[in-house]
Amino acid sequence: MNEEKDPDAHWVAELAGVPPAAARSAIGEASNERSLYRHLAREHRAEGRRSYIEIDAPLELYALAQLLRPRHVIEVGVSSGVSSAYLLAALERNGAGILHSVDRPSQPRSPVGSRGGASWTLPPGRTSGWAIPPSLRGRWDLRIGDKARVLPLRVKELPAVELFVYDVPHDCLRSAREFRALDPLLPKGAVAIVDHGPGGGLCTALRGWATRRGSRPVRRTGLGLFGMQCRTPLSAGAVT
Repeated sequence: MNEEKDPDAHWVAELAGVPPAAARSAIGEASNERSLYRHLAREHRAEGRRSYIEIDAPLELYALAQLLRPRHVIEVGVSSGVSSAYLLAALERNGAGILHSVDRPSQPRSPVGSRGGASWTLPPGRTSGWAIPPSLRGRWDLRIGDKARVLPLRVKELPAVELFVYDVPHDCLRSAREFRALDPLLPKGAVAIVDHGPGGGLCTALRGWATRRGSRPVRRTGLGLFGMQCRTPLSAGAVT
């Protein structure tokens, strides 16, 4: 895996509602997690994975979790767990918070015992989040299954979600339905992030969600990664 070289502090600042200096400081903390980066890089090398299909902004995710200090984070899409690990490291630094991950892993088509394969698939003998250090897993709640079934259960189980990360291929109709279901959990000030793939454009599902919450999606420089901050409380009857 490659180290992130050019994190977008202005993106973090706008989403978290903090001065750019505070965002740069939080990103600096993430950059200083050298043992975490070395662990993740070593795990990926061991499995022949030179790249990975995850949000290509782990330092920004750490910074957002550090600045927002969420009690609960929902992440859809795990893969090897690079993004998960940085979120967990921030929660551990905060001394509070749980990461609730949902994943539907894909098995490699290569023969059992072989290395490599598509970076989003599980290496033989590995499970979702296989690269996450064991020391960070105490704040991790992983659910395996179809997000269409697991997310509604999360809505019933959690009191609030201050940070939501959506990192899976999606179509607008299903995503809009899932976003509407999650909406009651996100209080004013909560942040939602949706990855549209490298160079992907803004989906109508996130645009509509942002409008409903008095916000506008903000793009991370150079990526198909958009985020929004919920600027207004969810009004009664807004979820349909």
